[in-house]
Amino acid sequence: MFKKVLLFCATLTLPMQAAAVNTPLTAGVFLGSPTSGLTVQYRDDFQFAVGLDTFSLSADAIWNVSDYTQRMQYSPFYTFTGIQWVDDEKHTWGPRAGVGVVIPYHTVHFYAEGGMTLYLQDETSTEFEGSVGVRFNL
Repeated sequence: MFKKVLLFCATLTLPMQAAAVNTPLTAGVFLGSPTSGLTVQYRDDFQFAVGLDTFSLSADAIWNVSDYTQRMQYSPFYTFTGIQWVDDEKHTWGPRAGVGVVIPYHTVHFYAEGGMTLYLQDETSTEFEGSVGVRFNL
């Protein structure tokens, strides 16, 4: 009985997840370290963020884990690499890389990601940074 209920619930969520991936552009807000702000994602290939509490800019390329493993159970997971600039006296700019998870629901995408940024300036330092957020289809 439990398996039938689980199967029924899973089939109800399929149209919701399919509707969440119809548009190529999503935008939303995020909370995180080193800053919180606005984010835009184009398809599942690129994401851009503008931090507002500590002004920052970041641009990342995204790779879906299921594309490389050929296993659909990994479809919520992705990796990213990119660059980040922060208007801070301690950290300024550097390359970044990390992992994340996205959960689509109707026209909303909930996500969380974390990774390392190698800040390059007078003194090189590595920081672990992360964020959680929500994006909406445009």
